[in-house]
Amino acid sequence: MTACREDVVAEISDAECVVAYRRLRDGVRTTRQIGYGRNMYPAAPELVARIRGLVTTLFEQQRMTDYSTEFDGADRQLISALVREWLGRPDIEPDDVFVMAGSTEAISVVTGYLAGRGYGYVLPLPCYYAFEQSAKRWGMPVHAHYNGDGVLHGTRPDSPWALVDIVPNGVTGRRFRLPDGTGDDFRVIDSVFQVSAAPGPGPAVDDRHLLDAVRGVDLGRSCVMLTASKDLSVPGLRAGLLITREPGLRRYLEADRFERCYALNPLSTSVIALYVALMCARAARAKGAVAPGHPLVPPEVALGRPTADDPLARLLWQSPIVDALDRYLNGMARHYQAVLDIYRNRLPPLGIDVAFRCPETGYSLFLPLPVRVEGPEGAVEWCNRVGREAGLKLNPAAIFGGSDAPWTALYDCTRPWARFNCSVAEPDAVGTVDILATALR
Repeated sequence: MTACREDVVAEISDAECVVAYRRLRDGVRTTRQIGYGRNMYPAAPELVARIRGLVTTLFEQQRMTDYSTEFDGADRQLISALVREWLGRPDIEPDDVFVMAGSTEAISVVTGYLAGRGYGYVLPLPCYYAFEQSAKRWGMPVHAHYNGDGVLHGTRPDSPWALVDIVPNGVTGRRFRLPDGTGDDFRVIDSVFQVSAAPGPGPAVDDRHLLDAVRGVDLGRSCVMLTASKDLSVPGLRAGLLITREPGLRRYLEADRFERCYALNPLSTSVIALYVALMCARAARAKGAVAPGHPLVPPEVALGRPTADDPLARLLWQSPIVDALDRYLNGMARHYQAVLDIYRNRLPPLGIDVAFRCPETGYSLFLPLPVRVEGPEGAVEWCNRVGREAGLKLNPAAIFGGSDAPWTALYDCTRPWARFNCSVAEPDAVGTVDILATALR
């Protein structure tokens, strides 16, 4: 996404949330504006080292110097076996898993498939921009939006609905209640490989909402999208996973891959295998089934690799990365605690209540601001002014999907028209409060 003039925006016909985004960031380096898809600290050194090791392994296998090898199918077999173990879904097969260039690509391809079959979206509000933007590009209508309480704004047309469930919502950090009466035509579950450092003895996997959402869903009429959480994200890798058993969507995905990229990206598939193996290992640890220092992949998972001494299998199997990441994540939790302590001490006089919040890893925390503006459009103008005059990046409601009508209908009583991102380093938190104190006067 690049900044451009409004006449160019009109020509390419963006979704309203992207039009607002471009207005807000016009003339500003895009990498500085969308770089908040990760936390504001360096990626875990152990994770970076493990990924560096994966690159070496792939060259050993000659997978980086050929279009395809015998390992490609085995990668999908490995990933599906790990996903079955982690999600508790024994029905997932190798043909049901697809490695994507992040969830953004998954959203685009799935939207293209659904649009061609006459679906319309039912989206949470706030929402990731890509759902609205892909719907606009593919000519797919957005039939309705819903808020955290499951209240729906929209009309019921004759065409089928595709309900999007973001687990949990990436802006509010909470699981939304799904709206009643939307039917089960098709469901999109969008989530992350989230690893959180939990209080108490031993680590825990904070994926309970995802496991609950996936447990009873019919994968023959739905799909699950997964990408790295912010604490695991290495944005340049663009690694995502799409899971579905819907026959038409699976054929569409295979045809799309053949048309656009033909060969798999072995680094992406290896990183996805690493992420899912990490989730399995931590889940086993949380249940007390695995002692510290145990191999990353649970013994009961059949690897199904082409050779007995496969370097990738050895890398996943013999790794202390779970323990190392626990130390990193606990450090991240301390950073978040320090930042929230700053906010708790200095934000209440500005009318911002943070008392109910606790440190979170894996997600940004976007707190609403008590700014008096005229609806979502007024928030865009105010955030634009504060950003350009004071240098503080703020997030008006308009960039999180929808338009004035659903925002006003679903949130008029609370008016969360502008938010700021709390996942910053401690010195930046102090500077943020100083700017907000001036801006909110």
